[in-house]
Amino acid sequence: MKIIKLLFSKIIVVALLFLIQVALIFGTVAFLQIFPLFHLVSVIIALAVFLHIVNKKESPEFKIPWLVLLFLLPFFTIMVYLLFANPKMTKKEYARLKAIQAETDKYISGGGDCAAVLGENSGIENYLNNVGAMRGHTGNRVTYFKVGEDFWRDLLAELDRAEKYIFMEYFIVHSGTMWNSIEEILLRKAAEGVEVRLMYDDIGSLGATKRGFCKKMRKAGIDCRKFNPFRPVVSGVHNNRDHRKITVIDGKVGFTGGVNLGDEYINQNHRLGHWKDTAVKIEGSAVNNLIALFLQLFDMNAKKPAGDYGKYFLIEHPVFENGGYIHPFGDGPKPFYTEQIGENNYINLINAAKRYCYITTPYLILDYNLTSALRNAAFRGVDVRVVTPHIPDKKLVFNITRSNYPYLLKAGVKIYEYTPGFIHAKMLISDDSLAFVGTINLDYRSLVHHYECGAVMCNTPCISDIKSDFTAIFSVSQQVTLQNFKMGRFAWLTNAVFNMFSPMF
Repeated sequence: MKIIKLLFSKIIVVALLFLIQVALIFGTVAFLQIFPLFHLVSVIIALAVFLHIVNKKESPEFKIPWLVLLFLLPFFTIMVYLLFANPKMTKKEYARLKAIQAETDKYISGGGDCAAVLGENSGIENYLNNVGAMRGHTGNRVTYFKVGEDFWRDLLAELDRAEKYIFMEYFIVHSGTMWNSIEEILLRKAAEGVEVRLMYDDIGSLGATKRGFCKKMRKAGIDCRKFNPFRPVVSGVHNNRDHRKITVIDGKVGFTGGVNLGDEYINQNHRLGHWKDTAVKIEGSAVNNLIALFLQLFDMNAKKPAGDYGKYFLIEHPVFENGGYIHPFGDGPKPFYTEQIGENNYINLINAAKRYCYITTPYLILDYNLTSALRNAAFRGVDVRVVTPHIPDKKLVFNITRSNYPYLLKAGVKIYEYTPGFIHAKMLISDDSLAFVGTINLDYRSLVHHYECGAVMCNTPCISDIKSDFTAIFSVSQQVTLQNFKMGRFAWLTNAVFNMFSPMF
């Protein structure tokens, strides 16, 4: 019975329809290859595609796999490149985006003297200001959660206090203990007249929610949306997912970090051992940044025009003494974002480190720029440590992650694997003064293809809690060295191939 149910599930049906389209497209191209005129036209188009790829303002890692495929399979590569490589907005969509951003930009001017708090690290704020259209803030209170269970308890308490609105945006919403407790509050608040908006990624949550989930939420008065609904249409847009995790309540409180809304994130599911994740709660003017990020993507996805956003932003926020600096920001694919903000922010933080730089990431699939930043920091004498999982969630990705160890180890970067289970946290700390907590993994999907978010902090009191957490992580992690690292020749070969094509997916 379970097999029959699986065969007729949405995942299988959509995947089959998608594959049928791909087969028809490639079959048509293969058939047309026998005609000389088509062959000539294909060669001309292949040359045009080649020149376009070579002249794109992108790193070589993104060009090489396309050029290799173009050389080996020119006809097929042309079709794949035209379908997947350059997803674009229509003029109407782009105009709507700009209108929404113009309205939200009125309320994210920042607050406080950030330069005074940042000191010699002011360049980090300058970069985010110039490319992210958002400003940093001082005088906020930031609470750090070292495990998903702590985040969950605090989230429930804050949701229960909601009086005006609740915004929630997550990559995964998975039915179970965690989600059921949240859903109960959302339904109750919607019945009380609180505006509740919920957006989750359709592919991220495939098979995780019950059939008719979105309709059920809407019927209960919750404005529920699937981000970029996955339909069996061959398009590169399906590669751009909403990987953000944001909750905002009444404009007073905001949450972000690595924790999705599923039982593994609060260790109710132990399939991968202990699930280690982190998050932060923000109180103060910086919450406005999270509101803007949510509204921009929600209203674009819902195809809503720019609205009256003033009612969601608080103009007067409480000011918390000695709160340090915090800058929540967003990142995503082109043309929504013009720069790779997440990656460049990581590089800026690594380059700013003088004594130490500690990082956790579930995946370590780096491009040349990030690899160089880590190696150069180690060569400068900075104590660079990267923590990855010891128990993998995806074996192939785990092997590719491990294949990147030796080159980093040879430069003096220290690698640790979290032995209790799976570490999903995406965070960085350096020199007891700078930190980052967010949704951005160190892999191509997060750094290039997904919509992401996070928060940079400087001299924020909770940084001492982050430092203590890193100390605890190291105490239960296994250090990987050149002497104890092992990987078979076949694994090396497999990883070399997948590493070359990983920037595409």
